[in-house]
Amino acid sequence: MSSSAAWPPVALPGTQARRVRAASSGTAYRVGVWLPPGDPPPGGFPALYVLDAQALFGTFVEAVRRSSRRPDATGIGPAAVIGIAHEGDALYDEAQRRRDFSFGPPAQEAPPAAGSVGGGPAFLAFLADELAPALAAELPLDAARQTLFGHSLAGHFVLQALARRPDAFRTWAAVSPSLWWDEAGLRAQLAATLPGQRGARLFMAVGEWEGEVPPWQREAPGYEQLVARRAQRRMVESAQALAQDLRAWLPDGELLFSVFPEEDHASVLMIAAQRALRFSAR
Repeated sequence: MSSSAAWPPVALPGTQARRVRAASSGTAYRVGVWLPPGDPPPGGFPALYVLDAQALFGTFVEAVRRSSRRPDATGIGPAAVIGIAHEGDALYDEAQRRRDFSFGPPAQEAPPAAGSVGGGPAFLAFLADELAPALAAELPLDAARQTLFGHSLAGHFVLQALARRPDAFRTWAAVSPSLWWDEAGLRAQLAATLPGQRGARLFMAVGEWEGEVPPWQREAPGYEQLVARRAQRRMVESAQALAQDLRAWLPDGELLFSVFPEEDHASVLMIAAQRALRFSAR
């Protein structure tokens, strides 16, 4: 067998990568684009915008490629995938995530350093006013069928963005949203914006074990600290309570909320991603 240096790198068919600098903040992002093979439908392909793309772009490309082969069996048709990633090699760059995915300081932590949080408005402006219109003008994308997907703190961003710009995307997908960051502020913003708003659709999900420690982690070091943190953050209870209010604020049938059994904060992602794709295809 030849040395590994002679092996070509693996590439996802049909993908391209760009480096885009946001006019709203001056921050540069890596943007990945995948278009389904074949001719686009009239009006263009539905577009799925995926946050934390350094971790999730390939996941969604492969999910759409596989599932759209049998839309009769999966409920998922061809859709473009646009991934927005932070610069650098980290799978999740926590400093950049806290800056871009928050709209203010966290409610349960000490005041952060100036400029380290609260960049959500600029990041939302980049997505809604710069990136999405530019790609829709260049590529065969349906600007009326756009979805924004985020997990964890990015899920919190999705809900905050929905509360501020409900017409920016047709479908919103928030998986394991970090409601603890600013639950009161988010609720107030949603309550002020969503009642009477037409057209917004939301998929929200959490894993059963997000409120307590799952069985496979109970022998791990730091068990007591994990128990305390999860009790404080109340991921499942807060999501359930918010879903109850959202049912009154959103039109009938435009909210899908799920608590997936036997899943934790990290493991729920793969299952929820497939369900989000099906919901966005409706």
